[in-house]
Amino acid sequence: MAIIACDDGVLNFPQPAPASVRVVNVTQDVTLLGVGIEGETKLLIARGSVSSVIEVPAGRQVSFVFLDSNKMIGRDTLRYTFGGDARVILFAKGTKTNLVEIRQAIQDTIVTSSSMAFVRFTHMVENFDKAGFVELWHESGSLVFDDLFQPGFSSRGYTQLAPGTYSFVLREEGTSLVLGRLTNVSLAAGMSYMIYSYDAAPPAVDSIAMGIFN
Repeated sequence: MAIIACDDGVLNFPQPAPASVRVVNVTQDVTLLGVGIEGETKLLIARGSVSSVIEVPAGRQVSFVFLDSNKMIGRDTLRYTFGGDARVILFAKGTKTNLVEIRQAIQDTIVTSSSMAFVRFTHMVENFDKAGFVELWHESGSLVFDDLFQPGFSSRGYTQLAPGTYSFVLREEGTSLVLGRLTNVSLAAGMSYMIYSYDAAPPAVDSIAMGIFN
């Protein structure tokens, strides 16, 4: 009779590839937003700017906290679970005395070889009168998207544009009133871009700045 020993073990599942995450600081008053990930400050982002890409573990919960001058901004820890190889954009909004929070995570796009550029838009203004519903236009006079944008909303997808230099304007819905401008932007083939709006000088109403990143 033969006795065969078996090792008591645990099933080991392959670890998913890390997610790539960028954070945009569109807060009202945090000049330099610190982002703590898993208990360590990983990002410092000037207001109105986007962070560099950071790799974050995928397939399990990851904790995020916000800091102002190394002091935690009062709110519960945010926890996200990212898919493997995901590309995610997080817009941080709010105030340091009330609440800084993340607008719903946006899945970024990896563009395969293409002769076109790809553009998306997110409207992140919080102090508004005329900017409650806006449209994104080419300065030359044609709509970029058919979508109407309320604060906190993104375009439903990316639109394709030929490579070149563009200027964009943000208009009040159904009017020619220009609320914001983004001028002389160079778009390259095979690249995806996020255009975004935010409050230029809070708490001023309808004072809108715009930015872009890829």
